[in-house]
Amino acid sequence: MMTLHYLKQSCSHRIVWLLEALGLDYELKIYDRDPDTMMAPPELKAQHPLGKAPVLQDGGLVLAEGNAIIQHLLDRYDHENRFTPAGKTDAYSNYVYWLSVSASMFGANFLALLSTRSDLGDFAPYATAQTPLFFNHVEQTLKGKTWIVGEQLTGADFALSFPLQWGIKYVDEADYPNIARYLAQIENHPAYLKANEKTAGELDLSKF
Repeated sequence: MMTLHYLKQSCSHRIVWLLEALGLDYELKIYDRDPDTMMAPPELKAQHPLGKAPVLQDGGLVLAEGNAIIQHLLDRYDHENRFTPAGKTDAYSNYVYWLSVSASMFGANFLALLSTRSDLGDFAPYATAQTPLFFNHVEQTLKGKTWIVGEQLTGADFALSFPLQWGIKYVDEADYPNIARYLAQIENHPAYLKANEKTAGELDLSKF
């Protein structure tokens, strides 16, 4: 059986969503954040050298990094390609592209977080512009689409969910109706609701 090491209020939540969407059997080990620092506890360091969540144990394989875990789960267990576009197509290339964008958005959101807590001096305008830059791109891409690549829910949507949920606090949500609709769609997806039940709580990023 697979084991997912899950840190509360983190990007681990999107992996539980995917595991539930795939209907896989897995064990969930949940870790609380340090109440003072809001960082991951030292127990997580024992699971992987990076000491960060999520960490997936699948047999003898141990993986960190959310997008690597998403791709592993789809390659290994999405036998009917429900969440992966057909290979060697424009849709597949866009799928890979949005996986990459989702990773870049973490850095953009982190810069926004730093700008709220520190004086970044001359670097501040650049830092605060990064999350809106990505949000504008996602907003335009979602116009007329159900999911980020098209009508098919893909691993890219699982990957994008957390950076958008985190980043929405650094922009004016009213400026991004397509993203607001998209996030509501994600958070009401049946497998996402099951993820909430499995983790005994919804994702709450209000402290970040």
